[in-house]
Amino acid sequence: MSLAGKVYAVTGGASGIGLATAKQISARGGTVCIADVDANALAHAEAFFAAQTPAASFAITKVDVSKRDQVEAWIGGVVARFGRLDGAANIAGVIGKDHGVKPVAELDDDEWHKIIGVNLTGLITTGMANHGAYAASKHGVLGLTRAAAKENGAREAGGRAVQRAVGHPEAGHG
Repeated sequence: MSLAGKVYAVTGGASGIGLATAKQISARGGTVCIADVDANALAHAEAFFAAQTPAASFAITKVDVSKRDQVEAWIGGVVARFGRLDGAANIAGVIGKDHGVKPVAELDDDEWHKIIGVNLTGLITTGMANHGAYAASKHGVLGLTRAAAKENGAREAGGRAVQRAVGHPEAGHG
């Protein structure tokens, strides 16, 4: 499918899945506007897109997706430069320095806030409609509950994560 004339924003677009996504968009003729926090990865991505023949249409910006003002400035710049924004791939994410090493109960607060800031708040600042906060918080609770169950299940009497949909209490479903 041709993406010629389309403009896409890609968070976390300077490495990994984000860069692969940006390359696919570009290969199909789309303009890629990459946001990432890693300056070295951004330089690598810029060199890649600058070397493409025919010339790729792209923009590279250092952005911390957990900072609303940076995201708004980036998106505003994309629209100002290219006149439109047709789609976005919200791929930015971090796993943290203690991923797979420490249980959640032993994470320090700064590490927790960094992970939540990029992986969860970053999705909010890059755009979700209507019930995004509710949905994100519920999925966050499920994920945290599952992680805690796995971490503690071996030493407890078994660990399980159960999520119950309670509906709307006001509507008589809870």
